Amino acid sequence: MAEANLKKVDGSSGGKVNLPEAAFGIEPNRQAVYEAVKGILANQRQGTSSVKTRHNVSGTTAKPFRQKGTGRARAGSNKSPLWVGGGRIHGPSPRDFSVTVPKKTKRLALRSVLSDKAAHDKVDVIDGTPKLDAPKTKVMSDLYDALAPGGEKCLLVLDRYDENLYLSVRNLPRLWVTTVSGLNTYDALNVDRIVLTNDALKALEERE
Repeated sequence: MAEANLKKVDGSSGGKVNLPEAAFGIEPNRQAVYEAVKGILANQRQGTSSVKTRHNVSGTTAKPFRQKGTGRARAGSNKSPLWVGGGRIHGPSPRDFSVTVPKKTKRLALRSVLSDKAAHDKVDVIDGTPKLDAPKTKVMSDLYDALAPGGEKCLLVLDRYDENLYLSVRNLPRLWVTTVSGLNTYDALNVDRIVLTNDALKALEERE
């Protein structure tokens, strides 16, 4: 049975807590993680980059100057890629980079990353979060210092969206916040430590 450190809001230790085997106790599948991360990064690409070829450049189709007698190199169009203001050779055009990843693969990939983190003692559970009536970066900065005293990149996972808490971490470069429903393989892989609230752990267990 995988275990995690239970911490209080002030960062003090509260013992150990068992983690659900289905999400934190499997053998990591590297191929599934690769496919999931590849899909996430590919689907973030806009694919709107575009340039004009010689056929898209507007202007006259007339020959710039006569073929012979000027001493210049022959030219049949001022839209030539060799000319300033001409078209671009083999330039980018709009395309769709999106990749479809099967749901089972995405679930397996996330569970693989969570299991690997748990096996290396990189998963903590916190018994709650500060109750904020307004965004307070200082409060979340103190919480981060308590959760990751070594300066690790840390992902705090909540059971539901908390606007004040989200706004409070915007200026903290090594702390991110997400929800159980928004947790993905790339976010989990891209941090050193994952911290779940008690409610988030229950929600994750129910989802699995």
